[in-house]
Formats: sequence, C-alpha cells, structure tokens
Amino acid sequence: MSPAPAERVAEILRDELAEHGVRLPEIRADLADPQQPQLVMGAVPLGTGFALLRLLTDYQRLLAAERARHSPRTWRT
Repeated sequence: MSPAPAERVAEILRDELAEHGVRLPEIRADLADPQQPQLVMGAVPLGTGFALLRLLTDYQRLLAAERARHSPRTWRT
C-alpha cells in the first residue's frame, strides 16, 4: 500500500532536516481524521525547535504564495 500524502510530507521533512544534520526523534502523520491529517512530533531539542519553527514558517509562506498564484481571484481575464 502506498503512503498517504501526510505520510509522504512527514518523510520529506525528516529527510530534508537530516540533510542539514537535524535529527528529529519522532515525526509521523496522524491519520485519525482523513480530512485533516496532522503531523505529530516528539520532543525536540531547543536549538532544533527554533530551526524547525523557522523552516515550517518558510514552508507556510511558500504555500500561501503558491495558493495565491493559483487562485482564480488572481487570474486575469
């Protein structure tokens, strides 16, 4: 069975952080509610937590920009 999108995101984050020498003890997808999957992380060392917060904030900004770019409201007629 192929992994769910949320599981792939957890794996990608784990791999990208590992490339920068950041090891997360636990990061997994919680698929209890298929409509709203959640990323679940275990305890994170303080320095790693700040780096992770910065990385996730960057992802959030990129996602918002990408959504705005593809939004029908921004299309020209």
